Amino acid sequence: MTSRHRLVLASVILILAMCALVPWLTRTLCPVHGYIAIFCIYWFCFCLPAGWHFQRGAVWSQRFSLKVGAQRWVPWAVTLQVGAVALSSWHMRPESVPLLAVVLAMAMGLVNGFSEEFFWRGAFLEQGRGNIPFQVLGVGLFTAWHVPLAFAHGIIFPGGALALVGGAMCLGAFWSVIAVRTDRIGWPIVSHVLTNCIVFIAFVSLNFL
Repeated sequence: MTSRHRLVLASVILILAMCALVPWLTRTLCPVHGYIAIFCIYWFCFCLPAGWHFQRGAVWSQRFSLKVGAQRWVPWAVTLQVGAVALSSWHMRPESVPLLAVVLAMAMGLVNGFSEEFFWRGAFLEQGRGNIPFQVLGVGLFTAWHVPLAFAHGIIFPGGALALVGGAMCLGAFWSVIAVRTDRIGWPIVSHVLTNCIVFIAFVSLNFL
């Protein structure tokens, strides 16, 4: 079995495992504690170790670089994308947003944005250089991972499940294009972290506080 096959298999196993874990943990531990447990498992037991495993040959100073070379459109595209997310999220915000919600959203956004890009863009970039269909498969699997989250018991997603899964698909494709064109994940990490910090404010306010 090649490294590409192992990467795809690991991703599929994650998705199938989460189909069982998400509804079970959010019912057993209560919605908030279960959801936090799910993401701790996802970040620290999958994304970070698996991302490192499939990128062991990477030069990290280059992989995380914000250099874009001839792709000068990247910073502008990221600015427009984050701005669009901020405008759309403004209409879905709760009437009252506690300061604690902002702090928690920033912390979760930082960890989630980095962890997800480290695996979903970093590992697929490393293993699928020059193979566009493989990158498209990576976007599909990244999107599929968000489907089990829609079955979390007692968790409210601003915009609903369609926004959760559809947003993952559109943004995953956007971040993958940047990663492939720059051969780096620096800008996808920046974009993902900022996006999460914005959208998690409403999410945390509705579910955690």
